Amino acid sequence: MNNTHDLPKEPRPIRVLLIVDSLYWVIGNFAHQITKNNPGIQAVTCSEFAIRKTVKRFGSFPTCFDIIHFLRTKTKQGFWGAFPIVTTFHHLNPATNLTPFHQSDAVMTVSNQWRQYLTQLGIPENHLALVPFGVDTDQFYPPQDGERLKIRKTLKFSKDAFVLGFSSRRISNIAERKGITCFLQALKMLRHELPNLATLIIGPGWQALAKDIRQQGIPCTQVPYQIDHEQVAKFYRAMDLFWVTSRVEGGPVPLLEAMATGIPCISTPVGAALDLIKDHKNGFMISFDSPDLFVKLSLQLAQDSELRHRIGDEARNTILRKRQWSQAQRKLQELYVLAIKNFYTCSNHSFSQNEIGEKGERNNQNESWKNPMSPELFASNRVQNWIQACEQINGLQLMLGMREWKAASRFGFQALRTTPFDPSLWREIISVLLKSRKSTPPQPMYDETQTLLTPK
Repeated sequence: MNNTHDLPKEPRPIRVLLIVDSLYWVIGNFAHQITKNNPGIQAVTCSEFAIRKTVKRFGSFPTCFDIIHFLRTKTKQGFWGAFPIVTTFHHLNPATNLTPFHQSDAVMTVSNQWRQYLTQLGIPENHLALVPFGVDTDQFYPPQDGERLKIRKTLKFSKDAFVLGFSSRRISNIAERKGITCFLQALKMLRHELPNLATLIIGPGWQALAKDIRQQGIPCTQVPYQIDHEQVAKFYRAMDLFWVTSRVEGGPVPLLEAMATGIPCISTPVGAALDLIKDHKNGFMISFDSPDLFVKLSLQLAQDSELRHRIGDEARNTILRKRQWSQAQRKLQELYVLAIKNFYTCSNHSFSQNEIGEKGERNNQNESWKNPMSPELFASNRVQNWIQACEQINGLQLMLGMREWKAASRFGFQALRTTPFDPSLWREIISVLLKSRKSTPPQPMYDETQTLLTPK
């Protein structure tokens, strides 16, 4: 071996542990898409919740990985120092701890806005990589003849309704990040100018917001959590227009999904919108907290179907050129090679590609990993079923927190079907249910804001 980082002519796939907040939302889907059918990466995706419960149950977690990639903001200290570490910076929020990003072997961002921000913080350029979110354009596509009306009928919208779309999950609206105040103000103004206005809200936790909108005489359908992404794509095909009112975003992924569906979008200057939208060409970009501009552009689009179709077509073409998942997969592999080289350079180790996994285990000095789980045990049905059930319990916990009872019960039943005779599983489910009952019900379900819509 030498220090030149020579790789074999036919290197094996890089073994990666992807740590997410949940398998069942944007980041979990990102992890699935960037590793699906990717011969250069052999990935395992787990939530931190499932890892913690697996260590508690079996005493350890496998260390048969070349890289640990935190796709969530928070990190788990047990992995540091033993493996190349990749952290992902989606966006800044009040609780963000910036220390791990300075200590990582590589940092992934999903938009140029935050890549520039990290550069300004002093993180070296040779530790940064942009791996943007993508879209499955085979799932998200413009409606075929008659399809829009058929979908609208299932959503109880009239044939002539002008359907305005919005997508998010309520728990992401920390510190009014999603701009709900602006959304409601613009909606209140627009309803007086557009009598056939209707709204479609995709995402869990917005029951109170949807109810409030309906009470003002505006037809509103809230689509709760959907596991099947094809179902989510179908609902986009009912929309005429999509709004992003956010103040801070990494993606937002719903913007990409709407553009891929051929829907004209009006967005604030956040995240991917800054990378993709060319104002008045493939979408519209307006300043923050500008409900009057949302209204003005929405009326223009409602009255000009030719403009809607032209902007929508250009939006989809932009996604086809720039945001296919295959493009993200290539960038991800480059990111991992960068992290490996940085780790072994800084650690003054020599290595060959075939020895990365062995060296990661052999040099692990953290006390909590002295008896790592063997790959064989990790591959056993017993452990795999436990991890799968933990992911479903994590989904149960998230849905209970947003009062999405149907989705919560579905996750609970799935967990029980996975390992029905496991007493530990029953204890975990009961614990989650008890904690949910004891928790204080949240304030207005759409955020700590006053109701801005007033009765007619």
